[in-house]
Amino acid sequence: MGIMSAFGAREVRHVLAASQVLPTGGTVTASASAEGTLDRNAGSTFGAGTNLSGTFRQPLLRGAGYEASHESLTQADRDVVYAVRDFARFREQFLLDVTRRFYDILSQKTVLRNTEERHAAVEYQVRRARALFDIGRQDKIEVLRAENDLLRVQNDLVNARDSLNLSVDEFKVFLGLPTSVKFEVADEEPRFLKVDVALDSAVAAALANRFDLANAREQLEDVERALRIAKRNLLPDLSLQATYAASSPSSTDLLGQAYRSQSNSLGLFLELPLQRTLERNAFRSAQISLERERRAFEEFRDGIVVEVRETLRRLRQAAVGLEIQENIIRVEQKRYEKAFIDFEAGRIGNRDLLEAQQSLTDAKNDRVRRVVEYELARINLERAMGTLDVEPDGTWRVRRAPSEAASKEGRP
Repeated sequence: MGIMSAFGAREVRHVLAASQVLPTGGTVTASASAEGTLDRNAGSTFGAGTNLSGTFRQPLLRGAGYEASHESLTQADRDVVYAVRDFARFREQFLLDVTRRFYDILSQKTVLRNTEERHAAVEYQVRRARALFDIGRQDKIEVLRAENDLLRVQNDLVNARDSLNLSVDEFKVFLGLPTSVKFEVADEEPRFLKVDVALDSAVAAALANRFDLANAREQLEDVERALRIAKRNLLPDLSLQATYAASSPSSTDLLGQAYRSQSNSLGLFLELPLQRTLERNAFRSAQISLERERRAFEEFRDGIVVEVRETLRRLRQAAVGLEIQENIIRVEQKRYEKAFIDFEAGRIGNRDLLEAQQSLTDAKNDRVRRVVEYELARINLERAMGTLDVEPDGTWRVRRAPSEAASKEGRP
């Protein structure tokens, strides 16, 4: 900073200072200053000389140590880790949502295909009933029943097509695509990969691998650390301070300064505040926060155990339901074959044959839904155990596969 005089000279002052916080909580400060008069004709003259100083201050009680002095940095680093884990959990849930919607479309395509096959079969039965009626071998009531069944199947066909188109449009919106985009969903029925996981192993995997549980556990550590800092803040301010100062007389040579005047000091500084109401309130608040966080963590951990148990239970139920559905399809297939033979022999009418065919179609549609339900339950179990890793390209793999089959890669 300088002031220009009428003779072309100005006063100048240069200051350079730096400080560093040490891992022990101490602070090191160094500064250098030079001042004088700058003349355009005569050159530079540092009338007051230069000054050097350095200070080291180390708290011994309050504020001592890395934990207290670097709390902001520590918490910022941990917050970044929490955010990364939360994003990983979001990607797992997003994968599950995409997979659920994708398989829902596949299920509806299968239902539509089965409905179209049934529609063709009912049309054939209607034509056959009409032909038999024309030659006097069929009652009119059988023709009317077949036509009524055809109308119902046509209505089911329209509903299946509309439901499929609606699901595809909703899937486009979910993916952030315009509804005008044309794309085909491959006819890829999910594979049935049976997974058998012991309950104790599943719970242990969840407690060891869940990112959200790791966040909750470390956030509890943050509260414990905050309590320790608040407790330390109740201590007196006792610090060790060492200073060094040097000055030089005026000189025209900035680099050739002779620091003849030097001083050093070393001392202890003690402050005993008469009132620590804010610190005591902060300490008590930290104690309450710790107890609350401990209860929340225990509740969250117990909730994860319950979630894993329920997810594993749903997976086993889906497996049993799928096996039962396979048996139902075999029974319905035999029933339809028997009904077709009886119908050809004239022992039953169109109505009985169409009912058998409808039952077989419903059983096939229900099997597709159960396969999808099992696959989603399997992926959800991996997510509940914290063993589901989502790759950058959207594929997923099992970090610790509970079985060889479950360790295969999948793509939503």
